[in-house]
Amino acid sequence: MMRFITLVQIRPGGESAETGSRVAARAAQWEHLEQQIQLVGGKVDQIWNVLGHDYDLMFLGEADDPKTLHRIDAVCNAQGYASKTHPAIEAAEYAQLVEDTADVLSYGRNRRDNNRERDEA
Repeated sequence: MMRFITLVQIRPGGESAETGSRVAARAAQWEHLEQQIQLVGGKVDQIWNVLGHDYDLMFLGEADDPKTLHRIDAVCNAQGYASKTHPAIEAAEYAQLVEDTADVLSYGRNRRDNNRERDEA
């Protein structure tokens, strides 16, 4: 399983001031969108409202594979919502990834330097 975040813009054209029944209608849209995400293989764990941003909602969840992330965006777009879905990993896992990548790059750089020294000799 992989974690994902999906940012969704519910409001067309960005900002608008909505109250009362319009806000309740938006809540129904969020629930419907959550169900659609589940139909394409995503499991939504949390839904957050995003304040002061280009997007209104952030879905946090899990998916079986990277193809599901594409399907989630396709579902959002088909419903008329601009969206971006990204894989997400925990901070500790990311720190290890950065360290591992630095080791690989360092190894490659050291190998090139050794080959260059040998070629010059």
